[in-house]
Amino acid sequence: MGQSMLNDTSSQVEQLISQIDRFGKENLEEILHKLIEVVQLLTEGRYRIYLEDLTHGALSCVAAAGGEVGRVREKSFPINDSNYLVVQAYQSKEDLAVDDLSLHPDDLPITSGRRAGASYLMPLIHRNRAIGVLCLDRSRPMHFPSESSLQQIRQLLTIATPTLDRARKYHQQLQLARRVDEAKKREAALFMVKSAAQLVEQVALASVLIPTTAGEDGERTLQILAAYSKETEAGKLYKQDRQINLSPGQSLISRFIDRAGVIVDDNLLSPLYIADLETETLQKQFLTEELGLKSIYMVPRFDQRSRRLICLVNYYTKETYQFTPFEKALLESHAEMAQRVVQEIGDEHLEVQILSEIGDLLQQSSDGLQPFLRRVLSKATQLIGADTGSIALVRKKQGERWLLVDDEQGNLIGAKNKDWLKKYIPPIRVGGEELPEGQRSLTGSVAASGKPAIISDTHELNANNGYYLQVTEAIRSEIAVPVIYDEEVLAVICLDSLRPYYFTGEHRRILLIIERMIGHHLAILQKVEQLTGEIDRLRQDVDYKDPSISSYRLGNIIGNSAKAQSIIETIQRITPPLCQRLAMWKQSDIHEKGESLGLPSILLTGETGAGKEFLFNNLFTQLNRIYRELLPGQGSLPLKKTNIAAYSGELTYSELFGHKRGAFTGASADRRGILEEANGGVVFLDEIGDADPKTQVQLLRFLDSGEFVRLGENITRHSQALLVAGTNRDLRQLIAAGKFREDLYHRLSELIIEVPSLNQRREDIPDLAVHFLGRLFQVYRQPEQTSEDAPILTPDAKQCLSQHHYTGNMRELRSILLRAMLFRGGRFIQLEDIEQALQPHSSQPQGSKQALEKQLGDEIVEKIEREKQDFWQAIYQPYTNKEITREVVLKIIEDARSKGASSMPKLARQLRACDPADTSAEGRKLFFRFKNFLYKTIRIS
Repeated sequence: MGQSMLNDTSSQVEQLISQIDRFGKENLEEILHKLIEVVQLLTEGRYRIYLEDLTHGALSCVAAAGGEVGRVREKSFPINDSNYLVVQAYQSKEDLAVDDLSLHPDDLPITSGRRAGASYLMPLIHRNRAIGVLCLDRSRPMHFPSESSLQQIRQLLTIATPTLDRARKYHQQLQLARRVDEAKKREAALFMVKSAAQLVEQVALASVLIPTTAGEDGERTLQILAAYSKETEAGKLYKQDRQINLSPGQSLISRFIDRAGVIVDDNLLSPLYIADLETETLQKQFLTEELGLKSIYMVPRFDQRSRRLICLVNYYTKETYQFTPFEKALLESHAEMAQRVVQEIGDEHLEVQILSEIGDLLQQSSDGLQPFLRRVLSKATQLIGADTGSIALVRKKQGERWLLVDDEQGNLIGAKNKDWLKKYIPPIRVGGEELPEGQRSLTGSVAASGKPAIISDTHELNANNGYYLQVTEAIRSEIAVPVIYDEEVLAVICLDSLRPYYFTGEHRRILLIIERMIGHHLAILQKVEQLTGEIDRLRQDVDYKDPSISSYRLGNIIGNSAKAQSIIETIQRITPPLCQRLAMWKQSDIHEKGESLGLPSILLTGETGAGKEFLFNNLFTQLNRIYRELLPGQGSLPLKKTNIAAYSGELTYSELFGHKRGAFTGASADRRGILEEANGGVVFLDEIGDADPKTQVQLLRFLDSGEFVRLGENITRHSQALLVAGTNRDLRQLIAAGKFREDLYHRLSELIIEVPSLNQRREDIPDLAVHFLGRLFQVYRQPEQTSEDAPILTPDAKQCLSQHHYTGNMRELRSILLRAMLFRGGRFIQLEDIEQALQPHSSQPQGSKQALEKQLGDEIVEKIEREKQDFWQAIYQPYTNKEITREVVLKIIEDARSKGASSMPKLARQLRACDPADTSAEGRKLFFRFKNFLYKTIRIS
């Protein structure tokens, strides 16, 4: 934004303004909601926002807070009538202070009879013209906001009005597009009913009726979309009252169709002839008599499953006339064409708008996955007219697929809009009937089936087979569409309406257009984010270098010893030719066959904890650096890592090669394996010695030819990847025992790098100790500590570490240093600190770990009690950053309970997390987030 409010403006105001600035043109309602929030923070009272609407020639109330909001929103003012105060402020482009609104009854924003009080009107100016008015209402006459508050609001409007104006124009453009489409639909329907009179001479009047929603209760009326009579005046009379009442006994049609638009009388499930209209209860009785209409042939078109009416085509005659079978067939075909008009014709303008909007979005340079999802969701919600929506991403957790909008800590993973309607959305399991009823959801079912679905009314749970997971009672209807790319469901777009029966087949068609357009782009962005995440985690390991160490040789491999230097030379020798081959794959994109792949596998061997993965991270960093030099602008090498020992049987095979839906229990959708996902890149398989026989066979085939078959299917697929494997087991012994294939061993061991144990590289231990100690300090240091407080090993301490015999290698060295750092007496870690850390079970006091946890917990509690920090600063953030453990948090909770915090609200108060009595949306959200952290993350009992 590059601009800030006055110095005394709160950070909360700044945050809200920043959110407004990030909204796109599709987010009009959200912009207004945030704008009202900011104004509420700056001054008390009631608020109204009017925006210029040139399609109606009015200043329409688009947002309000305080007072009778519903009635306030209903009142608009003619844009050219300066008798109204709002219009005066708009036309003059100057602030207007009104001492007492009760003196201006036509301008009253309320109707309750109470004193209206004062109002301060501020025009919204953009590019030197007014686009609307903000009204600040007070309950007492002559009572206005302070000048400092007004000055802050003026600055706010200067910042927010350009964003607001862009959204206003887009919203009105879209409304106009819908009206154009509606006009086209009416014109096409009129053409159809005109043709009815030409088809059958006896048809005196024909009409097409469609269901329309009246009000927010979802009840329907029938609207006359088009009507035609050979007698022009008769047609005009019939169309004067366009709404047909479906309340019982109010019309002929209400006998057959209820107020939800559902056919309830089986007689209307097929065309119905009524010979004598004079004996029927008619809404237009007088018109029927005046026009001389005697009989009617009603042809319904409806959804076969739900019996919900799509349209009703009526053919009237002026005499009691029975249509012949030939004429009935003609009229029924005619009605079918009318249905197509209703469902398909007239939406070209909106469809072109959709294609254009999403096309523009795909052409824009995206700054990441979440901004892209947010823009897609905003456009979809606006185009369809939904009240709110979300996009959930498919993620795997413990072998199962889940849909995530928010994670368990409340962090946004996917996208959602109007979050005051959809606050926290818990992780949702992917699945259908196999799930317990309480875990079923529309989005989970759609992700499992790969097919779109609609819930017409969320309150009709029996009709929906329980496939609805309630987030808020306000939502009455829902539509969900899966985003699919390469046979895999990546995400689910879910839109909601506060009205039942809102979503139609046309909405499904629009969302499917959007889904097809974004699938490939979403797959790319997810792959980039995944790769970036892997590389960022890898960089945390590789990029850290202690400034006091001069023996870093490659990445952060410490190379004093001959063995370490040998490894470094090997990596420097093999990485350039390997990268040349990887670059060739990227440039040619040719699937090679047989043994012409020409890329060897690399086998990393060494004892447990020797640092095989650490070495791989440095190897990959070197490969990636050369690769980016060879192919500038092409991004990073694809990277996938897994541990074979973490899986067993079919799950190992599936992890590497993927599976087909139904291949095994829990395989609810097709899935690509990591060797396919890392096509053109690098795969690291740790603990390769634990691979099962079936996986070994397929892995050998892959290494020989690049070919593989997903579990449960018979299609041969192809991928190209540099395979790096790691093991701490003697593969030759496994071969002798018949547990590992010799031919696979020879294929894996074309390049072997043996990672030495610590006992084999003692020269490196002093520098390794300094390196690890620096990393540990970064993780465990307290907020008030700086780099000046970093612990230092004395020469005696280093010497002691160099002489120790290690059985756990790097892991053991890190554990020793962690104990020494946490129990040191001062900044320097002395020889005695190391000696004590080397004998944790004999030299240290019993329960030293528990003592440390209690000490940390007591320090945190003290900070909270002295109000130096709140829960989020002292507990939540350090835990998220892995600076304190779960055990420390549990001890803090135990301490709070011992002091009387026997319930969750009392805990929240004592730990200064929030005020549980705060019933505002923000207050409830904060309390829910607090509970969610303790119950789901810390798992307190």
